[in-house]
Amino acid sequence: MIKQRRIAIFVPHQGCPKDCVFCNQARITGQKREEQLTEEQIRAIVDQHLRTMDEKVHVEIAFFGGSFTGLPRGYQKMMLGVAKEYIDNGQVQGIRFSTRPDYINEAIMEFLLPYGVTAIELGVQSLDDHVLALSQRGHTAEQVATAVEIIRNYPSIQLGLQLLPGLPGDTKEIAMNTAQQVVNMRPDFVRIYPALVIAGTELEWMYATKQYKPLSLEEAVDWCAQIWLLFMKHQIQVIRLGLHASEDLRAEGSLIAGPFHPSFRQLVEAKLYRRLLDTIVKDYSSEEIDTFMIHPADETAVRGPRGANWASFAQSSVDLALNSNVERHQCQLAMKSGKIISYRLRDLESSS
Repeated sequence: MIKQRRIAIFVPHQGCPKDCVFCNQARITGQKREEQLTEEQIRAIVDQHLRTMDEKVHVEIAFFGGSFTGLPRGYQKMMLGVAKEYIDNGQVQGIRFSTRPDYINEAIMEFLLPYGVTAIELGVQSLDDHVLALSQRGHTAEQVATAVEIIRNYPSIQLGLQLLPGLPGDTKEIAMNTAQQVVNMRPDFVRIYPALVIAGTELEWMYATKQYKPLSLEEAVDWCAQIWLLFMKHQIQVIRLGLHASEDLRAEGSLIAGPFHPSFRQLVEAKLYRRLLDTIVKDYSSEEIDTFMIHPADETAVRGPRGANWASFAQSSVDLALNSNVERHQCQLAMKSGKIISYRLRDLESSS
């Protein structure tokens, strides 16, 4: 399998018509809104990353942090033109960017196509109109559906959706309903960022005046585990789970409240693996199992926080073996009877 690599170039909050209640891209990305990039800066960023990459990787230049298709057309042309040079010389294989659902139409898509755009990520956040209104998104769920339909008319471009569970007005039921609607839209991939209270946002004021209560870490892990499980069942890839914080966001006073954890994805995986281990215990006694085989990347999640998952499961001598031939998010049990039995996370029953 060819490895995927992305060269991230941030245009923080540029192209956005207004501030959503949760957004302070300057703190999230560590860059200021007014810092417009030059051709030289873009080339320097791309060249620096390419020097550290193996030749046998699939590389995309990714413009993130703002609403790309809301930028001045001349600025878009400059950035896309520089990126296209790297596509034409074979060093880069595509371009991706994030934008708003209401900043997509047929004319925009026709403009983008010649530059070699390979993926568009829509900042959806929620598919509940009440949540969108309280978050001051300025678009509706219907506009998301329209944008998805338009992008789907261009098969060479992948579709990604970005979700923020836990926004004002959100509930677990609403979040799961949003996830089900996302399943019906059949995106190629999804990012999930539980809502955080960041300094300098309206959400900070709402939190301070007790108009908004963020999810606890435990709630966020629970919600995201169920959302991710639904996406697994429908083979929708989750490429990011939890915010990757810049140094600026990690600085004292930047993150006010909310379910931030540097290893949030592992916490969610560990919760799902705990359920899988509980299921196995119901089906077999540990005395019947000789070896529990998993992909090496799943070891931390299988063991769980402070090793609690594995300690609870392996009360007798079950060997934990790492095997890169085992698929991610599944395990193979080598039974003492000689049988090999497989379990997958996506086969877990959905819970309420």
